[in-house]
Amino acid sequence: MFSFVSSESQGSFELVVRNLQGSVATREFSAADASAANERAVQEGLQVLSCTARGGRQAQSADHLPAARLGINVANLAFDLATLMAAGLSVIEALRTLSDKERHGPTRRALLDIVNGVSQGLPLSVALQRPPGRYPPLLVATVSASEQTGDLSAALRRYAEHQLVIKALRDKVVGATVYPLLLLTMGGLVILFLMTVVVPKFAVLIASSRHALPWSSQLLMGWGSFAAQHAWQIRGAGLILLLTLLMTGRQVLRSGARAAWLERVPLIGPTIRQFHHAQLYRTTGMLVRGGIAVPRALQLGESLLGDSDQLRLQQAMTLIQEGHSLSQALEQSQLADPVAISMLAVAERNGELSTMLERIAQFHESRLQRSVEITSRLFEPVLMIFIGMVVAAVVVMMYLPIFDLASSLQ
Repeated sequence: MFSFVSSESQGSFELVVRNLQGSVATREFSAADASAANERAVQEGLQVLSCTARGGRQAQSADHLPAARLGINVANLAFDLATLMAAGLSVIEALRTLSDKERHGPTRRALLDIVNGVSQGLPLSVALQRPPGRYPPLLVATVSASEQTGDLSAALRRYAEHQLVIKALRDKVVGATVYPLLLLTMGGLVILFLMTVVVPKFAVLIASSRHALPWSSQLLMGWGSFAAQHAWQIRGAGLILLLTLLMTGRQVLRSGARAAWLERVPLIGPTIRQFHHAQLYRTTGMLVRGGIAVPRALQLGESLLGDSDQLRLQQAMTLIQEGHSLSQALEQSQLADPVAISMLAVAERNGELSTMLERIAQFHESRLQRSVEITSRLFEPVLMIFIGMVVAAVVVMMYLPIFDLASSLQ
């Protein structure tokens, strides 16, 4: 175990490194921050696999934030880098050009980290892993494969185009849900206002008349009296319910709607699963076109699937390792529909697997667009009718006692 002399402002960092012989070891360095510790390890000819602050706490400086948190749009970075390299610039020149035009401090430092790594003789794929986890594994794998084939510029452009297609597809799916969610939110607020504010006050007014009410109005007025007596408890329960819904929605968005229970929701579940399959096929096709083996490409795309489909994909990869073809493995693991299986079988005969995977992705995307349109066209009117009926029922039950009271006065 080696250690550098440190000052009071320096901290201790534990690094997991790989030496030139390929063996992995743990080293401890004293440095001002995690970036300096990584730099010292690289100067000794070591490849840093992870950096942890002493005491087991992961370093939380800006050096260890993901690219998105540093303000880096990875797709734009790949596209700009591919454009500059296609114009004749080397990797280092292109990276320095991008860092020079960048005014955002953390973004510029992150680009300079890549420049420093490449300047020290590291491949671009290795420099992108300093520190580990900053850039998506899909980008690292694409760059690593292109370094072996010599088409780095084309690979970066394919990655950027792939990300733009996935983003456009995701935006289309998300956009189709905005109006129903807005309608549901506004309708829920209207119903909540009626049931917790208007009905309780109306119940007090009707109760003072001591007039016989229809049974439906009795139920509503009973709720109004209960709500008037327990206003704070009901508001607290409503707040808890709202927070629960917000936390659930946040979790769904952060997980990419990959929760198992979402796949069991009628209409929504099959649409989400089809979206994940389209992502998987397009990603696998891009990686295979870049020279990555099918099992590795599937492994990199595993995180795009839902929980249940991830288990099916692991089963499919096991079958592939046992000697089954891709179409047979996906069929036995129930991860592909008959159309995809037939197209994959054709690709296995003519050797155009990457092209066929992209065609399958296009097929799924076209079906997904139709599914989203049909689902939104069915769901929106049903939701409007349901909310309208609930509001109308509350209003009618409120007005029935008024009609009866007016009749008795006549």
